[in-house]
Amino acid sequence: MIPDEPTPAPSPDSPRNAVDDFPDRTSRGRSVILVLAVIFAAVGLLSLAAILATAFLQGTVWPGFVLATYFCLPIAFLLMASLLIWSAVSRRRS
Repeated sequence: MIPDEPTPAPSPDSPRNAVDDFPDRTSRGRSVILVLAVIFAAVGLLSLAAILATAFLQGTVWPGFVLATYFCLPIAFLLMASLLIWSAVSRRRS
């Protein structure tokens, strides 16, 4: 087979790989952590924007926005860092 030649389509008689039938648990776990990290980051950044807008309008900042910013942004950072470490470890193993 030369590099520019397309790969042949599998025949119906060829055995299927049993791994293809089941979804990968680690990829599902990574996607859940990724979605959680994005949600936490979005909530934290929206809370920060609300704090800045309230301060710009010289209003009283609701403490819930401050708490959301204090907790959501570090949690999102830790989740993203854990995804990076998880990816590096899995690449090292393969």
